[in-house]
Amino acid sequence: MDALLSPSGPAERGTGRILLVDDEEVLRRLARSVLVRQGYEVVDAGDPLAAVAIATQHPNSFDLILADVMMPGMRGYEMVSHIRPHQPRARILYMSGYPGEIEHVADQVRPLLPKPFRPRQLLDEIRRVLEAPPL
Repeated sequence: MDALLSPSGPAERGTGRILLVDDEEVLRRLARSVLVRQGYEVVDAGDPLAAVAIATQHPNSFDLILADVMMPGMRGYEMVSHIRPHQPRARILYMSGYPGEIEHVADQVRPLLPKPFRPRQLLDEIRRVLEAPPL
């Protein structure tokens, strides 16, 4: 059975441009592959500083920032605070494999997708965040 399928059928095709930021190359490549296959345009970065540079060079060009919370040098929510002025309309989705370590900043990292996740979980959460009414 295809990893993108669930008992209710295939995931709906996505649209939009995503900035994917994760220092774990294997996870980043896997997530990118799943997202591109589903129809999203994906730009990825392996560290927060690279992501800030991309966001700065391409203002107002991302629909979603998909960011790991715990990265060397800068936390995901800190990175987002640098990106936000350049991507004011972008939705944010955080992911983390260390939920116990982020409890003290839980209000800053919502919504949160726990790692590890299945491809369908990733796609469903991205769709939910992108389709949510504006704040």
